[in-house]
Amino acid sequence: MFSDAQVILTKNSIIQKTTALLSDVQEALILEAPNFIQETSPSPKISKGENYLGLPYLILDYPRISKGENLFFIRSMFWWGNFFSSTLQLTGEYKMKAEMSLIDSFKKLNQHDYFIGINDDPWIHHFEENNYRKISDLSLESYTMIIEESKHIKIAACWPLNEWDSAANKLIESWKLLNDLVA
Repeated sequence: MFSDAQVILTKNSIIQKTTALLSDVQEALILEAPNFIQETSPSPKISKGENYLGLPYLILDYPRISKGENLFFIRSMFWWGNFFSSTLQLTGEYKMKAEMSLIDSFKKLNQHDYFIGINDDPWIHHFEENNYRKISDLSLESYTMIIEESKHIKIAACWPLNEWDSAANKLIESWKLLNDLVA
């Protein structure tokens, strides 16, 4: 394979098309963002990497508010060979402000196949059992305990890559839902 340049050219083409997809999502999010996000968050940012657990990825963060221990991100991710995902990530004052709203949203998140992060490391993004639990598999009491006892909160959904044609819409709709949880 190392003598076949087409392999890398194909990969580069896929990354370019995915960047364009995330750029379209970014434009939609800018239009949807409430004043609070527009006034406090830096501009949306698409980041590219080559080695999340050995595979390329693209991430769109918006909002992306980072003030010491106080983090507020909604992260749209493409992970090569795995999935598209949408994640709300909160720590510090943002976590504290959103706790009751997130607890009150248990049924809504349950109905939409969302997951809650259980890992102590907020920068792990895979959906294995040591990182996320499906909310529909939890009782309200277990879900509430995770929210109240964790240093950070991550609420996420993911979709297979073969759903490419609907990925942008799913990322936008998920962003709206996640943003509404903290608005």
